[in-house]
Amino acid sequence: MRRALVSLPDGVWNVIDKELRGQVGDGDSEVIRNIVIAYLTERGYLVKPKTHISKTGTVDQVAGELDIHDNMITALAEILEEHGQLDQNEWEKRVQKKLHQKK
Repeated sequence: MRRALVSLPDGVWNVIDKELRGQVGDGDSEVIRNIVIAYLTERGYLVKPKTHISKTGTVDQVAGELDIHDNMITALAEILEEHGQLDQNEWEKRVQKKLHQKK
C-alpha cells in the first residue's frame, strides 16, 4: 500500500465534513480513499477486462444469483419448519455459530 499527502481546498473539506463523513467513511483518509476508489470504479479503471467479466459475471448478475439462493434457502427453511423438521431459533443459532467460526 502506498500513501500520499493530499491538500484539498476548504470547499472540498466542507463537503467531506458535512455530507460524506459517516456515509463513505469515518476518518479523513478513509473518506478520501473511498472517493478515489468510487471515482476510478465509475470511470472503468478498476473493472476487469471484459473477457474476465463474462466468465465471472457482472455485479448485477452475482447479486441476482445471491437473491435466488437467498430465496431458495428461505423456502427450504420454511418447508422444513412447516413439517416440524426445523426449529427456527435453533437454525438461527447454528447459522450464527458457523458465521463466527469462519472469522
